[in-house]
Amino acid sequence: MNNKKEREREELHKTIWKIANELRGSVDGWDFKQYVLGLLFYRFISENIENYVNENQRKAGIIDFQYRNISDEEALLGKSQILDEKGLFILPSELFCNIRKGADKNENLNVVISNVFNNIEASARGSESEDDVKGLFDDFTIDNKLGNTVDERNEKLVKLLNAIGDLNFGDYEDNNIDLFGDAYEFLMTMYASNAGKSGGEFFTPQEVGELLARIVIMDKKSVNKVYDPACGSGGLLLKFAKILGKENVREGFFGQEINLTTYNLARINMFLHNINYNNFSIERGDTLLHPAHWNDEPFDAIVSNPPYSTKWVGNSNPLLINDERFAPAGVLAPKQKADLAFTMHMLSWLSPKGTAAIVEFPGILDRANEKGEPGIRKYLVENNFIDSIILMPKNLFYGTTIDVCILVLKKNKTDNSILFVNASNEFVKATNNNKLSDENISNILDLLRQRKSVEHKSILVPYEEIDKEKYNLSVNYYLEPKEEKKELNIEEIEKKICYINSEIEEKEKKLNDIVSEFNKKGKKYNIKYKTVEEVCDTLTDYVAAGSFGDIAKNVKYLSEPDFAQLIRTTDIKNNFKNEKAIYISESAFNYLWRVNLDKESIVLPNIGNCGEVYYITPDMLPYKNNALATNAILLRSSMENMKYLKYAFECDFFQKQLKKITSQQGQTKFNKTNLKKLIIPIPEINVQNEIVSILDELEKLEAILETNYKMKIELVCNRYYFYKSKMFEMGELSE
Repeated sequence: MNNKKEREREELHKTIWKIANELRGSVDGWDFKQYVLGLLFYRFISENIENYVNENQRKAGIIDFQYRNISDEEALLGKSQILDEKGLFILPSELFCNIRKGADKNENLNVVISNVFNNIEASARGSESEDDVKGLFDDFTIDNKLGNTVDERNEKLVKLLNAIGDLNFGDYEDNNIDLFGDAYEFLMTMYASNAGKSGGEFFTPQEVGELLARIVIMDKKSVNKVYDPACGSGGLLLKFAKILGKENVREGFFGQEINLTTYNLARINMFLHNINYNNFSIERGDTLLHPAHWNDEPFDAIVSNPPYSTKWVGNSNPLLINDERFAPAGVLAPKQKADLAFTMHMLSWLSPKGTAAIVEFPGILDRANEKGEPGIRKYLVENNFIDSIILMPKNLFYGTTIDVCILVLKKNKTDNSILFVNASNEFVKATNNNKLSDENISNILDLLRQRKSVEHKSILVPYEEIDKEKYNLSVNYYLEPKEEKKELNIEEIEKKICYINSEIEEKEKKLNDIVSEFNKKGKKYNIKYKTVEEVCDTLTDYVAAGSFGDIAKNVKYLSEPDFAQLIRTTDIKNNFKNEKAIYISESAFNYLWRVNLDKESIVLPNIGNCGEVYYITPDMLPYKNNALATNAILLRSSMENMKYLKYAFECDFFQKQLKKITSQQGQTKFNKTNLKKLIIPIPEINVQNEIVSILDELEKLEAILETNYKMKIELVCNRYYFYKSKMFEMGELSE
């Protein structure tokens, strides 16, 4: 993609994510995705059908034909043709553009949109596409999440229709189908990354999907059909369309998904990537117990990221041991961990010339079955089905930091060895997760192609050795990681130690001078005590029924650094544990930056179990969020020095008071009564400023000294190791 196109794509993504955040208001982002994705899909199928009809009419010589302008009665004459080709039908009056046109004046907009979606689904009843279209809009429920009244819900719908309608996807002739699909994938990526674990359950990072598909394809130009038994939102299947071109997946895309919402997302994803209803089969159900594609197997290409260590019925169902998918191993996967049940299912449905690439939890590599035996692992090795095992980097997936492995299965191997690949260092650092670059993917594929031992990177282990090691398949068991050894330069070490010593001496003298001066001044300070209630308000003073009431109408949605948004303490606690920053821009929810504590906020760390409690100035209105409640406080007065209050809240004097209002469960209750019990010393503002100045300097010096002490310890240890080694290198080797 050229630079101009890439810039346009990035701008489009930025705009979409801004819309997604600005319009959601008090609706949780994970729940709000259904409205953004649903209306994006509605616009796509409207334009897709309109373009199809317009193009056919123009080929017939009616140059100025516009489907949106004809009557519904006239359109119905061509319904069967449209239905056969596209799998669904939309009346001209119900096209996205026409519904949007009068939306702001339509008092029944919520009902109208619901009816349109019902009509779209009903259009496919009795046709070949019925199963592919049925229930596509089930998650698009216009309820109280969008607003407490009909007017509020309609107002939100109008804004959504206009925002999505204004997105610039170009003309269909300019390949905008790819842009629709790309925008959809981007939104799902963002929702998954911000939803943590729940997002990871339906979406595999795109670059991991790219690697899986390329492992399966390797140097092929086409495949017969692709299959994913736990397909989530369908992203892994669609990687084959992107890499090979959808026309080179000759017999289509097949997947099964147990979760209703995710199942709908997968089907919508297919349509948005212009995969026609007759070229995909996405079914809902439990793959292990009720597999949906018996009549379509075997498959040449299988990719999957099945759920890690999920429970299943296992040997509680005596019939399963006779199931032709599981019977060959003579044993079932444990009830508590179904990973290898999915593996056996995929192996069973893999064609003799096919390849399967499966993301697996590393525990399956050396875990014994319920009888303490290698079981299924032994079966896979003895029958020479395992082609290679790749240890991947940590923190690639949303909602988990664990490293995973990729198990590559084949039935047509030409040797009886397994290639173990350590790719744990093949990643680039990006925001909260690690990512695979194109170079990382290429490096891994090269090792698979070469299929030979490369020091610290790969090793080809014969069957006999794996048999001897009781079928242990852990990559690190066979492949030693590379250790980076630095050559110690004693002259450089001594020089650095000398410099560090002088730095420490200088800083310690300065520190002692400050402490001495502070002790003299401290006795002269005139300090009065105030309650926290006198200087702060709890957010509950502004909260009505879990939302921000009237104040929410004035929320500022600005991305400039001077305006930040309050986010939930749980968001910080779960996703950004080690960060002191507490605000993020409205356009991202994925890029965190440090704020200027002097101007914008103060942080009270580690109060009981509630993580960190955050403070903002009154002029910085909080981001509308329905899950804040009492874990935040607004400063009432601007007379106090914000940094002074930060130091005051962190000191032992205040922390001891907190213990008195902390429950046995560790929750600190910031109600009005308790705020009257908590006191803090508040001197005159000039004294506050002076104390802050002194403590800032102390904090800075302490940090510098701490760093210097650590550096000195490391240098002294290096010096010791250097001379220790030298002791045993002084003699001459005798022949």
